Amino acid sequence: MWESPIYKFKVEISGKQKKIFVDVTGSAPNFSRPGKQIEGTLDELLRGLDPPKTKILDFGAAKLRNTIYLLEKGFVVYSCEFDDLFKRSRQADKFYEKAKTFNNFKKLVFPKDFIEFEGEFDVVLLINVLNIMPIHLERLCVLALLREKMKEEGRVLWYTQHGTYSYSDAMARLLDGIVTGKGRRFHMFYRDFSRKEIHQMFASMGFSFDNSFKFPTSGSNQAYVFIADGDILVDKTLGITELLKRGVRHETIERKVRWTNEEAKTSKKVIYETRMPTKVSRTKDISILGMYSKELDKTSTGRKNALKYHNLIFNILKILFENKLKKPKMEEPLADKTKWVDITFKNPRVQGFFGDLAEGYNLTCPNIFIECKNYKNDVTNPEFAQIHTDLNKRRGQFGILICRHIRKWDNIKKKQILMLKDEKFVIILEDSDIKKLIDWKLKQDEEKIDEYLEEKFKELI
Repeated sequence: MWESPIYKFKVEISGKQKKIFVDVTGSAPNFSRPGKQIEGTLDELLRGLDPPKTKILDFGAAKLRNTIYLLEKGFVVYSCEFDDLFKRSRQADKFYEKAKTFNNFKKLVFPKDFIEFEGEFDVVLLINVLNIMPIHLERLCVLALLREKMKEEGRVLWYTQHGTYSYSDAMARLLDGIVTGKGRRFHMFYRDFSRKEIHQMFASMGFSFDNSFKFPTSGSNQAYVFIADGDILVDKTLGITELLKRGVRHETIERKVRWTNEEAKTSKKVIYETRMPTKVSRTKDISILGMYSKELDKTSTGRKNALKYHNLIFNILKILFENKLKKPKMEEPLADKTKWVDITFKNPRVQGFFGDLAEGYNLTCPNIFIECKNYKNDVTNPEFAQIHTDLNKRRGQFGILICRHIRKWDNIKKKQILMLKDEKFVIILEDSDIKKLIDWKLKQDEEKIDEYLEEKFKELI
């Protein structure tokens, strides 16, 4: 994987299938400075950090304009980029020579130097990077590797253009994005991400969103900061070790470019060798929610994986209930912070099953309380006592207890009936139930999700 910045794909152009090449370094801009929008964003991102003690990774550093801006401010900057770009672009080579004059500059040639790097970064810049990478799985691999190479509580900046291209402007559609660069031999790829998609990607790789950073200068661009503070939730399903071993057959070719010196008004032909794939890149359609489903099967029960299971379920439910519930929280404190609930949602009571709890069944349920347990054995009295204390007629009468598997349903139903006597309504969802809900969500069958939860509730009452 990543033996070359060049990919080979088959796309439909004017009704015909055509093989094309995409060079992910082809969209590197020609600006000599970051510009006011990015400079203001970087200044906000780095507030409070001591430059000489702060290691920054400029991932996908392109022609080093952001790297040089940060070097001048005294930060230790590692720029990571394919070597091809510095062979092809006179501007990139010129900026590289300038960067080498700074003692705080470090170069990482992608991918080898980056993969083998054993230090830890305080800050990572992802400025127009993942949106020009055509293969979804490779974007996730980048985030997983970054998470492994970051200090705990380190900051990642996601900064991308938004709404710049449309399908009508594209040369062709490719996977989940478009091909640009009409008339070129080596084209570019672009993918416009929604806010939700960006946040889901980062959550799956152990990052949480930090809304304390405000970027008034970013304009219409997307600027978000994520904190490295969790586990990679799909590490086993992603299989990054095996992916890195997977090779693609390439051939060596000569590329010819012309380096222009604007000041001297001269130019020269530059020829360099690069590698190109001989076969069309094979990709498979993946979804983060689908990966979560597979990861459930690969996550062992027990205390060691309790936090990972908790995070998995939290992120699954956020996606499952995104159109039904609001403001998801983990470990929300109750009763003057003497106890915490594993997961809570606010219930707007507007549609579907959760709306019917209030309108159809006359339950008090402004909040939905969820406890999840990564036990090998059945949940017992302590777990029911826990959710029993979560519920009341002021906070909410409905809750969900999520566990891996139930063996003795008779015992569980007796405990549910005891809670009904106190007007507290708790349904049980096993992993198998969660996976059914995921399947319906992937098929965009929201009605089936509501019907299934309704069945569980009717069985209870």
